[in-house]
Amino acid sequence: MQLNQWSRRSFALSAALLVGIGLVAGTSQEASARHHRRHHRVVRHNDLASVAARTPELKTSVEAYKKAGMTGMLRRGGQHTVFMVSDAGWGKMPKENREGLMNDQKKLQEVLKYHILKGKQEAAELLNKRSAVTLQGESLMLDNKDGTLIVDGCITTTPDVKASNGVIHIIDYIPVPERGK
Repeated sequence: MQLNQWSRRSFALSAALLVGIGLVAGTSQEASARHHRRHHRVVRHNDLASVAARTPELKTSVEAYKKAGMTGMLRRGGQHTVFMVSDAGWGKMPKENREGLMNDQKKLQEVLKYHILKGKQEAAELLNKRSAVTLQGESLMLDNKDGTLIVDGCITTTPDVKASNGVIHIIDYIPVPERGK
C-alpha cells in the first residue's frame, strides 16, 4: 500500500511538472514569435512596380506595364520618374482606342516610355522646368499652374509617390508622344 501511495504521488508530481513545462514552453514560443515579428519584419518591396501595384488607382497602369513587358524595368535599380495615369484617366480614353493601345505592345511601349524620365525628380523640382526628355526620346512639356504640375496638359493629381528606385506622379490623362499620334 505504501508503494501504491508513493506511485500516485509520483504520478501526480510528474503530471504537474509536465503541465508546468508545457506552459513555460508555450510562453517561450509566444515570446519567440513576438520577438520575430518585432525584429524580423517581412521585407516589402518598394520599387516602382511594387509601389504602383499597391496603389489602388493605378490598376490599369500596372496592367499596361505588364502588357508592354516593362515591369522588370520598373523593378530594377536606377532612379526614374514615372508619370502614371490613374484608372480614371485611362477611362477618359475611348474604349476602342484604349483596347487598341493595350493590344499593340510596340505602340504601348512607345507611349509608356514617353511617361518616364531618367533620374528621380520630385514635383517641386519639375515645377521649375518647362520640359523634360523622356526615355522614349521626345520631351514632355511641363507647366506650373498655381503650384500644380501639368504634364503635356495632364494634371498631376497625386505627386511624389516615393519608391526605392524613383518616384511616381499620378496624372489624370494619357500623354501621347508626337510620333505616336
